[in-house]
Amino acid sequence: MITVVAISDSHGLESYLDLPKGDILIHCGDFHITSLAELEYANRWFGKQNFTHKIYVAGNHDTEIEKIGKDKTKSLFTNVIYLESDLVEIEGLRFYGSPYTPYFNNWSFMYQRCSLEAKRIWEKIPYNLDFLITHGACYGILDRNLSDIRCGCEVLAREIMKKKPKRHLFGHLHRYGGQSITQENIDFYNCSVLDEKYKRTNKLTIIEI
Repeated sequence: MITVVAISDSHGLESYLDLPKGDILIHCGDFHITSLAELEYANRWFGKQNFTHKIYVAGNHDTEIEKIGKDKTKSLFTNVIYLESDLVEIEGLRFYGSPYTPYFNNWSFMYQRCSLEAKRIWEKIPYNLDFLITHGACYGILDRNLSDIRCGCEVLAREIMKKKPKRHLFGHLHRYGGQSITQENIDFYNCSVLDEKYKRTNKLTIIEI
């Protein structure tokens, strides 16, 4: 049995999380990396976590990662696998990760909603995935904000229903953090650990395979 522990949107409060023992740790973005010093701190934090494998996908608040680019980020993240529209296989499981979300405010890894850029980004999702890891939600699934507006991506939703990953892990929208739902034989997990007030109230996502 493989235990996967998934979190997202820790926003600098990850040291307060009581992570259970597991095999694979996944963070779906918004560690809140806005400088090289914060990236180095994140790398040290991952190095201290008692998991055999660790995966990170950036979020819209990880502005330093977008600034320095994927290659340099990968070279600096020595204690965690960084995925930016990349595929990795671990313990016979296929993981694909991408940080992008529809545009709102002036943050990182964003595109215009329903744009050709969104199509270009999400059509790269491979078939036969065990885990699709994105920062943002797809449209219609655990994606409402406090104003009850759906904020997920329509293009991502279309690609997910086409490619049929076994699981989709994401964060970004804190309201439904710690909740999961199954649709079309796909398990969807909102892994945000902080609520909309940035309090550590959402439960951790733990998946046994």
